[in-house]
Amino acid sequence: MTELRESGGRPRLLLVESQGRTASDAAFRRDAVAQVLAGHSVTLLLIQDAAALSVPGSDTGLDRFQKEGGLLAADRFSLAQRGLDQAAFRDGLRVVDMDEVGGWVLDPDVRVVWH
Repeated sequence: MTELRESGGRPRLLLVESQGRTASDAAFRRDAVAQVLAGHSVTLLLIQDAAALSVPGSDTGLDRFQKEGGLLAADRFSLAQRGLDQAAFRDGLRVVDMDEVGGWVLDPDVRVVWH
């Protein structure tokens, strides 16, 4: 859990994206970029339909999110359910299991926003 925290002990943001690739869903990912640009340490977790965004070139907002220093993670189960578990992933994508995510969510120093 320590890699989910900012230096100085400030809480990190865990943004959980469960939506797909429509234009209206992109607003949440733009918010993730804005938080990184504001100096916050942000982890964006892709689950359910958002797992499709784990592949390179799938979303320019996520390209910028990663370029600006955001940590991108994807749920292993969601990837497998969509036949993506053997796909080529974005550089820097961290594939995680729900037990690890549960630890993040239950950490009192982590602020969680679920979309």
